Amino acid sequence: MFLKRPYSIDYVPKASRFFAGRRVAFTLIELLVVIAIIAILASMLLPALSKAKERAKQIQCINNLKQVGLATLFYVEDFGGLAQVDNILNSDFAWGSILSSNQNLGESKIFLCPSYPPRSFANWFQTYGIWADPPTDFRARRGERDGYVCLNFNNIQSPTEYPHLADTTSQGKRGISAKQFHSFETSSTNVHARHSGKADCWFADGHVEAFSPLQFDELGIHATAGQDTVPSYFPN
Repeated sequence: MFLKRPYSIDYVPKASRFFAGRRVAFTLIELLVVIAIIAILASMLLPALSKAKERAKQIQCINNLKQVGLATLFYVEDFGGLAQVDNILNSDFAWGSILSSNQNLGESKIFLCPSYPPRSFANWFQTYGIWADPPTDFRARRGERDGYVCLNFNNIQSPTEYPHLADTTSQGKRGISAKQFHSFETSSTNVHARHSGKADCWFADGHVEAFSPLQFDELGIHATAGQDTVPSYFPN
């Protein structure tokens, strides 16, 4: 009986010898198939990634509104329940400017929605919007007599249903096109439902909620869910 000779280090099986020195490559058809598979996977993943990115921006928007809203509650506690809400001419006296200067909020970017222009703070006209013509029963007469419209938080009967701040778009107001606007009224279409067909809102009880245009209609406020196409008076 003879023992088989073990393979030497230099031994190469027949199949390996057949391919030795030859370059193994994909055919054109195989390459096209791989490219097609990658394209299909990309088309499936990109929308999901886009939605995730937009969701992250909405979460940041909610956090911004919560910070601004908390500062609002501190402000009205210091000033007898009153907060200025009128649509003024000088941006230095807009609601955001007054709140920021009295509460030391620091960075003004918390007054901006990260999903919509301006991407960085420009002025106090281009911020989240405040409900500038609240129901008469909620207004403060002292403020109106002084030439300002003020909201009396103490008179709000259902604060959980009162949207004090919201996502907005300018609709050409003050010559501004497709940017956030610092106020909205019941007769305007400045509330902007840009987060999956809804607008983030801060309510007078302190919570933030996404409201649909239909829910705003029930309050007599008209919201737009489409693109703001009103042209600007000035170059953007």
